[in-house]
Amino acid sequence: MTITIQVEVWTILIVTVMLCVLVVFLGNKIKKSDPAKKPEGAANVGLLLVQFIDGMVHDNMDESYVKHLGPVIGTIGLYILCSNLISLIGLPNPTANYSVTLTLALCAWVIIEGTQIKVKHVGPFLKGFLDPFFLFLPINIFGELSPILSMSMRLFGNILVGGILMELVYNATSLLSGLVPVIGQINFMGPVLAPALHAYFDVFAGALQTYIFIMLTTVLAKSKSE
Repeated sequence: MTITIQVEVWTILIVTVMLCVLVVFLGNKIKKSDPAKKPEGAANVGLLLVQFIDGMVHDNMDESYVKHLGPVIGTIGLYILCSNLISLIGLPNPTANYSVTLTLALCAWVIIEGTQIKVKHVGPFLKGFLDPFFLFLPINIFGELSPILSMSMRLFGNILVGGILMELVYNATSLLSGLVPVIGQINFMGPVLAPALHAYFDVFAGALQTYIFIMLTTVLAKSKSE
């Protein structure tokens, strides 16, 4: 029996290793920096990332959640961002695989539901499934589970479509380049058009989808807890 491992599995491992190295590197830089002086270089980048995530959690939820949820949401955000950007070096996006985005959405859902239980406590949380009366139980259950589907499909769809469009661009430029005599064997049009499109589909769209994902996580956690 032959076991086939998807390419995305190797990409997931690469992203995970990259993140571990990045976090350790930035952590060491921050620890070694002088608190009395303005941080520079990598330490400044690390602090800006921490401040950005903590600020988002603080603004959308509450100060009390920053210490516990900030690192978790920041880790999810960094993983999504690296997964979205890794296509720039020719590797497939892990987030173009639905199993990956579904797992990320489940992590976000645990944060959302865990925040509800912490604020409302278990009894009132379970009782809420019967509001306004017991016939609404199936609807309320679906309402609690719906973020898993919506968040996973949004991230998956946007990244997948971007990858498909880039592949179509490379195929089209290769075809058009083949019509040019002498140099037709070389796809010379691809490198001309690709950078701008990569800047949009990989960098801009990848960063935007990361921001939307972690923003929705914090907003839903807060709104469902009220």
